[in-house]
Amino acid sequence: MVKTFFDLAPLASWTLLWMVGGCLLAVSLFRLHRNEAALVGLGIGLVTETWLANILAQILPVGIAFWLAAGLTLLGGLAAMIVLKRKNHKIGFSFLPGQWFILFLLVILFISIGRGLAIFEDYQNLPTISIMATGDIPPHFALDPAFRFNYHYFLLLFAAQFMRLGSMYPWTALDASRGLIIALPLMLAWLWAYRMTRNRIASVLTSVMLMFAGGARWLLLLLPQPVLQLISTQITPIGSAGVTAPDLVHAMLSSWKIEGDGPIPFPFAFHSGIFQSYVMNGLTGISGMAFIIVLLLLLTAQRWRSPFAGVITFILLSSLALANEVTFGLIVLGFVFALLVWMISQRSWKLPSSLVRWIAVLVPVGLTAMIQGGMFTEILRARLGPILSAVGGSRVVSGGSYFDATPNFVWPPSIISAHFGSLSLFNPAQLIVAIAEIGPVIFALPLVIVWGWKTLRLQNWYEAALIGTFAWSVPSLFLAFKGPLYTATPRLLDGLLFACTLYAVPVFWIWARKKGDVWRSILVCGGLVTVFAGLMLFGIQLISIQKPVTTTFISDLDIKMADKYWNRLKPGSLVLDPSTYQGPTIFGRATNSSVTWYVPKPEWQALLANPDPHQIHGQGYDYFYFGIDYWNQLTPQQQAALQQSCVQKLFEVDGIHGPQDYHKDFRRLLDVSSCQ
Repeated sequence: MVKTFFDLAPLASWTLLWMVGGCLLAVSLFRLHRNEAALVGLGIGLVTETWLANILAQILPVGIAFWLAAGLTLLGGLAAMIVLKRKNHKIGFSFLPGQWFILFLLVILFISIGRGLAIFEDYQNLPTISIMATGDIPPHFALDPAFRFNYHYFLLLFAAQFMRLGSMYPWTALDASRGLIIALPLMLAWLWAYRMTRNRIASVLTSVMLMFAGGARWLLLLLPQPVLQLISTQITPIGSAGVTAPDLVHAMLSSWKIEGDGPIPFPFAFHSGIFQSYVMNGLTGISGMAFIIVLLLLLTAQRWRSPFAGVITFILLSSLALANEVTFGLIVLGFVFALLVWMISQRSWKLPSSLVRWIAVLVPVGLTAMIQGGMFTEILRARLGPILSAVGGSRVVSGGSYFDATPNFVWPPSIISAHFGSLSLFNPAQLIVAIAEIGPVIFALPLVIVWGWKTLRLQNWYEAALIGTFAWSVPSLFLAFKGPLYTATPRLLDGLLFACTLYAVPVFWIWARKKGDVWRSILVCGGLVTVFAGLMLFGIQLISIQKPVTTTFISDLDIKMADKYWNRLKPGSLVLDPSTYQGPTIFGRATNSSVTWYVPKPEWQALLANPDPHQIHGQGYDYFYFGIDYWNQLTPQQQAALQQSCVQKLFEVDGIHGPQDYHKDFRRLLDVSSCQ
């Protein structure tokens, strides 16, 4: 892991390759303003390289795949520039130090915040990053490698490259990559808003809106107490909300009980189970990368210099299917909706010629999404698996899937909240909570739809499709997923909420130019209500900067073990570990402990309760990793069993548990592969 500055030299060289390549692709293939080219090029290089890495890592050794992906991005940029010069086109490019300085400050800010927090699926992201960095791409489920974990892993793949090439720990790689991924959309949103309004203040406010807009659950605190009590009787907290408090009333007065929060916990009243502020949602493994791709498409969709630009558009859309399959699906459906509206308005079945190039891109994108990895690949396997197995035997399709992406019809129509479950539109109390969870940004929808109609009339198909995703919010009221995807159901509203958030400031700015001070004051107040919760949460995040952490399940002794043995155990081996997520993160090797990220297997629990090395190896494990807390729970006979001659102690580190709980600690790695 990183020990000297020179450990970062490969990462810096790799980054330079795809950054330069992306900038050359941007200025060569798209008609961009000189002030836009650098940041758009940065995004194009990042996405193109990561998409190529995903493809190449499935057929080549992972280190070669990562370097080759960056090299191909640069070669693509050079080739595009040569073709452009042959056509005597001028390359417009300006390096604006102010832009890059702001981006640098934002990246450092979000990296610092990430180092102080270990919230939102560290238990899922860190093991996955670690095993992906060893070459398991697309990844398998780290807690049971018999299952594929075809998750929206695009950001995690980017972080895995940081880990592999920068000799970083998985938590450091996640914080570093996520810092860039969170910051860049804010800069791209600024560019887009300036293109719409030609006003710098409106552009800055658009970035602020994107960063802080979210639900307004806190407005429920303004209700009379008897009213809130009555509403509370109709609401059932689930997930982390259920852990926070038994009912809504008490939850609104409580700190949100989640693992990995900073020195000061987040108030439950300022979060949302439907529309999370980007300052919070960006800390997950899904939002930032999808925002980058959506904004890159907005900035380039109408600016093709040549048909070769369609290759980059193809890569961006294919990457979106890996970064956020829900957003990808909604945009594809948005194209369908835009086309239907166009045909109805024109009273013609004839496809407009301007749509042909999009069809030429979307068809191969759809085919690629089915085979490149990710959720769509898993859906295809789930549908074709039984057929192929029946035709070619069980070996044709091996391994199951962690997710079940089969939607279920629900009645009455409901809005799903990750904190309150199904909120029926026919229940007044639940409807009030749902509206508060969404927040006032929804009131921008009428003007956003008007803007979408204007873009459709101009045959700006991508922008019309992005705005047209709102139409699919109605069918989403009748759908829900089961299993681990249940609390992901609110993402079906992503298209609607993202479009409203991105366009709210520009469309209201344009609309309010000829309005009086009263209307402008109302808009300012509405904007403050929309961003208030995000600002509160962001203030609490800033406090965490002063107290960096690794994560909730990794100690200093585990870090020493990772320095010694990450990716050095036998390939394909399993590690038994009493801490479910610890072993895969430290060693880059899977375990076989759990049915889901939350539910352990009974046989794993039984093995830990009676750790006989012969039984451990008999159940497929080659290594056993544990600390002093587990060791002290064993009987003398069980401890003696782990010291048999067939057991080899590979490494042990000693230390002190912690300043507040001062006692000796150790971590021990045993090789039990000889215990037949």
